[in-house]
Amino acid sequence: MKTLLHKPRVFIIVLLLFAFSGIVNAQCSIATTTNASTLTCSSFTGCTVIYIGNVTPTPTTTLYMNAELNLTCLGPIQLIVRSGATLDFSSGNNRLYLKEGSSIIIQSGGGLVGGSCNASERIYIGTNLLASCNGGAGADVSFADIVTLGGTGSATSNSPVCVGNPINLSAAPPPNGGPYTYSWSGPGITAPTYSNSPNYTLSATVSGIYQVKMKSTMLNTSVTPNVPFIMIAETTVTVNTGLSTAAPTASVTLQPTCSTPTGTITITAPTAVGMTYSINGLTYTNTTGVFTSVAIGTYSVTAKNSSGCISPGTSVIIALPTKTWGGSSWSPSAPTSADNIVFNGSYSSSSDLAGCSCQVATGTVVINPGHTLTLTNGLTVSGGSLTFENNASLVQINDAAVNTGNITYKRKTTPVGKFDYTYWSSPVSPQSLYNVSPNTASDTFFSFDATVENWKQENSASVMSVGIGYIIRGPEGNLSPAIYEAFFIGVPNNGAKSLTGIGADRSYLLGNPYPSALDADKFLLANNTVLDGTIYFWTHNTPIAIGTPNPGSGLYAYSSDDYASYNGVGGTETLSAVSGGVMPSGKIAAGQGFFTSSQLPSSFSGTTIVFNNSMRVVGNNSQFYKHNTESNTKSANSVVKNRIWLNLTNAQGLFKQTLLGYVTGATNGLDSSFDGESFNGNQYADFYSIIQDKNLVIQGRALPFDENDMVPLGYSVTIAGGFTISIDQTDGVLANQEVFIEDKKTNVIHDLKQGPYSFTAEKGTFNDRFVLRYTNKAEIGKSFNIQENVVLVSSKNRQIEINSSVETINKVQMYDLSGRLIYQKRNVNTNELVISNLVQNHQTLLVKIVLQNGQTVTKKNVN
Repeated sequence: MKTLLHKPRVFIIVLLLFAFSGIVNAQCSIATTTNASTLTCSSFTGCTVIYIGNVTPTPTTTLYMNAELNLTCLGPIQLIVRSGATLDFSSGNNRLYLKEGSSIIIQSGGGLVGGSCNASERIYIGTNLLASCNGGAGADVSFADIVTLGGTGSATSNSPVCVGNPINLSAAPPPNGGPYTYSWSGPGITAPTYSNSPNYTLSATVSGIYQVKMKSTMLNTSVTPNVPFIMIAETTVTVNTGLSTAAPTASVTLQPTCSTPTGTITITAPTAVGMTYSINGLTYTNTTGVFTSVAIGTYSVTAKNSSGCISPGTSVIIALPTKTWGGSSWSPSAPTSADNIVFNGSYSSSSDLAGCSCQVATGTVVINPGHTLTLTNGLTVSGGSLTFENNASLVQINDAAVNTGNITYKRKTTPVGKFDYTYWSSPVSPQSLYNVSPNTASDTFFSFDATVENWKQENSASVMSVGIGYIIRGPEGNLSPAIYEAFFIGVPNNGAKSLTGIGADRSYLLGNPYPSALDADKFLLANNTVLDGTIYFWTHNTPIAIGTPNPGSGLYAYSSDDYASYNGVGGTETLSAVSGGVMPSGKIAAGQGFFTSSQLPSSFSGTTIVFNNSMRVVGNNSQFYKHNTESNTKSANSVVKNRIWLNLTNAQGLFKQTLLGYVTGATNGLDSSFDGESFNGNQYADFYSIIQDKNLVIQGRALPFDENDMVPLGYSVTIAGGFTISIDQTDGVLANQEVFIEDKKTNVIHDLKQGPYSFTAEKGTFNDRFVLRYTNKAEIGKSFNIQENVVLVSSKNRQIEINSSVETINKVQMYDLSGRLIYQKRNVNTNELVISNLVQNHQTLLVKIVLQNGQTVTKKNVN
């Protein structure tokens, strides 16, 4: 900050602000009212922009022209009179001089005034009398005209230039009064005429001043007869005679890639002492001729010699390799993930497509069902249209990628009736609730208020928030269930999204924010300090019709509408596979809303739920509840899962499923990542396992699997009658393990591997009747004091020997430390077992030996 005027209570502050845009511009402000008599040209040394007035002038700022002020030493500048400020010549017959190429801008609310307003109050730019107060003395315009036009025009050139090289002249008209026509005059220009172009090029011969007349279509009413405004601006061109600089020899020596979106420009000629180079025609600081980290774009490369002679430009292009669809084929070849994709014609996908970025310029582009467009960076729809059919996907890698232009994303439901609700979220922005289902009654759009744990009616015109779930009733015309197709039209959501203000121990209705499937495991892992590890999908099943089309009416006719569940153990479905049930696959489809709960205060940490591109997956986008018959069996990664799914059913269509799994990372206590409480939406029945008084639709238990484990099962029913407990499916160790249900009410232990168990029940909740177990031996619950030397395990030469001194061996199982079963032998029926050629790779094994009397011994063995 610099004080320029030293006078009691009257001073001016020049504020220097620097912003880099190819050149450095010093912006200075006359911040308070002052007199020109206190200023000199050197007061503004280094300033290229001078403001009169602050951004918000209080009090009003005035520059009084009580003396002549010559600022030509600064070179071409821009003088800006801000709103509320005034350039005031009322003190007398004084003048303001600016260098040719300078300009004046009068912002709305700014003033330029005179005193007696005669022709002696003047503003010169270069040799041209731009304005006098009354417009006399041959001035282009009056002060009032400059205010009307919002300022003056200006002229610039590429000076200095070398003799024989082109002089490039350019005019900038006043802010108001257009359109303008332009007429240039100066050395080497004959018979100037007006044209619509503000640019003029001629061959450099000699130095001189060039003028441009800018004629406005607006009439000057201050003269009679009224004529168009004509503003004259000047620029000086210096021609270095006897010197020349040839156009550079320049090339792109490193083009950008998808991972490195910049390139390198290298100039090999001309080279000489003092030579500098530019790729923007403004900044000549490069002395090597090598420009690195250059962004994608078209550049004009020029050179300047030590005398200031600037060469003609050489055009170079920094660009990704581009593959263009012309309407019938790719040119020059089909795209890869490293290419920029451009559509210049209609296209219908026949398979997945990948690229670095994508532009739809013309044509109707369709990504068909099941296909994925994968982009590392952004998508631009500048013309034509881009549509993603049901189950199609748009996957993007870079969280920072920017999308522009609208897509259409389609999503089909399972058959829904007028009174059925679907849980939605939007993959695009903006998207109104109404446009998801225009024929739905306006009072049947809801979100979920986690604060009061209840539904909140939404205005159908409301825009859907990113990452939030909504429920919308079926169209009014769906008197019987029918598939409904929703259209989402907007800019596709991409990158990191967050929901803030999350509280502990609450339920939240969320939604997949992307036009691609979301990996549930990655989403839950990223939010494991905020959310419990289970998500719930409303299945809106088609009503079961037994003697009546209405669910829950008629004799024992029950709808199994319910929440399908998923966590680190796996998923549960809400209908049997025979009836078309769908088990959650762990992939949350685009457009899908879902419930989840935040953790209890004791383990809650953080208040934000996050989504990001690392959670998005290619394909796997067809399980929009409920839309296909995918099933979730073994995990494809290193996590070991030994699971059993149990169904509670009756003959009239009631169905409820629970899942129990022995998985890597789980314990026999409560684990937020593996234990999911029953989020029951079935009004007739609930079925669950129990731990610490929690009713769990999914329960994870510790590895290694122990056949002596017993798990309490509970149920509640609102109808009395006959029911059946059965195994839906098993995997891992449990695929070959005996499984029993113990009914404590009837004192029956039933082998579920041999068939379902049927029982009768009254209405109510029963949490102490059933136990799931893996042996039917009565002594399984007894405690044995086994001597350390009763069973011995040894290994030598890749051979493991097991010896029991008091009891024959019934079964042997071996696990690695991750809990993975690597060996099992049943019905041993001897006191000694030798296991040969078991590859151990010098690892520690847990050897579990079950004796004929029911005792179990577990030994560690290190090879």
